[in-house]
Amino acid sequence: MKKSLRILLCTALLTAVIPCIVQAETITSVVMTYQDKVYTKILYGIETDRIKAGEDTDGLRDIGGLLDNLTFQTNGEVTVDKAAVIKEVKNQIMSGKGGVNLDLTKYTPEKLAATVPAAAPLPVPSMETADIPATGPYMLSEASTRFRANEDRAQNIRNAASKINGMVIMPGQLFSCTAAFGPRTVANGYGLGNVISGDTYVKGIGGGICQVSSTLNLAMLRAGVLPLERHNHSHRSSYIASGLDATISGTSLDYKFINPYHYPLTISAVTNGGVISISVYSDPAATGGVVYEPVVSGGKMANTTHVIGKLAGLTVSDRIAYSSRYKQ
Repeated sequence: MKKSLRILLCTALLTAVIPCIVQAETITSVVMTYQDKVYTKILYGIETDRIKAGEDTDGLRDIGGLLDNLTFQTNGEVTVDKAAVIKEVKNQIMSGKGGVNLDLTKYTPEKLAATVPAAAPLPVPSMETADIPATGPYMLSEASTRFRANEDRAQNIRNAASKINGMVIMPGQLFSCTAAFGPRTVANGYGLGNVISGDTYVKGIGGGICQVSSTLNLAMLRAGVLPLERHNHSHRSSYIASGLDATISGTSLDYKFINPYHYPLTISAVTNGGVISISVYSDPAATGGVVYEPVVSGGKMANTTHVIGKLAGLTVSDRIAYSSRYKQ
C-alpha cells in the first residue's frame, strides 16, 4: 500500500514538472572567415523564421556591417560583395542548415568575376540618352571612420547615415547633404551632440552629422568625384585626416557634388558599433578602370587636396579638389 502511494506521488510530481521544462530556442550561427579573421553572428529561431519568409532582418544587416568592418580593418585593401554573402546566408538558412560557414575569400569582386562568363562590354551612353543602365554591384570606393558608440552624437551619425543609405544619384544630378539629411530637429530623429561654435564645442541638435558628410567626401574623392561645394571645419577633426573633412551648417554651409559619370551612383552608408562605412557603387565602366586616391599636400593647418587617378599603376590625372585652412 505504501509502495503504491509512493509511486502515485512520484507520478504526480513528474506530471507537474514536465510542462514547466522550456525547450532551448534554436539558433543558427553564421561564421565568416577571411584568412586569420573570423566574424560571427548568431541568429535566433524567430529571426530565421522571418528570413525563411523572405524578410530582410536586422541580423542580415548586421552581417553587412561586419563585412564593412573587414574592409575598414584592412584599410580598404579587402572588399567583399555583401549582396552575394547575404544571399548565400539566406540560401543556406532556407535549406534548413543549423550553421553557416563561409570563406569570404571566395566573395571578393575578383573571385566572383572569375566565376561569371565574360559578357560583351556595355555601350557608354551619352548624357542625353534616356536608357541609362541600372547601377551595377561594382564598388567604386569605400571610406570608414570611427566614433564612440556611447556618445550622444552617435545617434546623429546613425540617423544621418540612414538618410543617405541606398540613395541613387543619376548622371548629371546634384547631391546635397543639407537636403539629404533633412532638418536637424528632434522630429527628424536628431538629438544633442557636440558642434563647434567659435573656438569651443557646445551641444547642439544634430551635432556629429559632419562625420557623415566628411566620410562621404572621402568616399566620393576615392570614386573620382570632386565636390561642387565643400568647407573645412575651423578645427581639425579627430576622426579624419586634415584636408579630408567636410562640414555642413544650417543652410549656409553644405557639401555638394554632381555625378559626373554616364552611370548612376548608389550610396551605401551603414554603422556597426563605432564605425561608419560609406561605399559608392556603380557600373564597372563608370571610371574606365581608373583608380582614384586623394593626396593632401602641405601642412596640417593649411593644405591642398589633390585627387590622383591611376590606370594600371600609371598616373593619368592629377586634379586639385580644394584647399583647407584651420585655426587649430
